[in-house]
Amino acid sequence: MKFAVAFAAVLAVAAAQFSDFDPSRVQYVRPSPSPVPYRVSTVAPQLANINRVVDSDRNANILRYDNDVGPDGSYSYAYDTSNGISAQEQGVPRDFGGNPPLRPVVAQGSFAYTSPEGVPIAISYIADENGFQPSGDSIPTPPPIPAHVLRSLEYIRLNAPSGSGLK
Repeated sequence: MKFAVAFAAVLAVAAAQFSDFDPSRVQYVRPSPSPVPYRVSTVAPQLANINRVVDSDRNANILRYDNDVGPDGSYSYAYDTSNGISAQEQGVPRDFGGNPPLRPVVAQGSFAYTSPEGVPIAISYIADENGFQPSGDSIPTPPPIPAHVLRSLEYIRLNAPSGSGLK
């Protein structure tokens, strides 16, 4: 009984948010009969746009926006904003076979912006069967392993007690 009362209350709240819905005002848009062909762009964001920070992030405007979707599931998009942010990506479904067939989208792209410290940041990436693989100068890398640690690890490997599974 408690469940029925709680369910009725949730249903009433959900219905109340659509009280001003008028189906006669709904406009349907017919899709274009011929889709735009897919174009693969290998152009990364231009670093010249990164230094163009003229507005605050709150007041940023979109200066350019491109979006193409192919009938085969491929897509591409690109945009630039007035505060120096730019991004672009292309994706194509790749058939890996299998039963049922696997057709994940393989994507590649890049984005660029200026950090709060004024440093230009540009990242390129690919996302495929090997996962997300970013690259760029601003991605942190671990420091090299010191020589004494490498020697210690080698000593442990060579002098491990029997039955430890380290050899």
